[in-house]
Amino acid sequence: MSATSSKLIKGATGDWEMVIGLEVHAQVTSKSKLFSGASTEFGGEPNSHVSLVDAAMPGMLPVINEFCVAQAVRTGLGLNAQINLRSVFDRKNYFYPDSPQATRSASTSRRSWARAR
Repeated sequence: MSATSSKLIKGATGDWEMVIGLEVHAQVTSKSKLFSGASTEFGGEPNSHVSLVDAAMPGMLPVINEFCVAQAVRTGLGLNAQINLRSVFDRKNYFYPDSPQATRSASTSRRSWARAR
């Protein structure tokens, strides 16, 4: 059996290739949030660490925290991972009854940054 055929699983309609991926989440140590300049300090007064981006105010677009990106790239390099020079982030609409607009504001613009793969 060749290396290629050993990765295939016989199915009723044809062969299937098994592909397994992992999505890993980690908490990054930063003084501000990932997509806004609002503080991440614990213990403040209610709503004291909320920016206009966090509040989904019209026209407010997120800006990636470069420090967090640098930490992610360093982590990827430490894991001997491939670092993508361009990655894309799309904002989406979700219903949130506690938000002033009842949705988290979205735009059709695309933001990109480097990340590990």
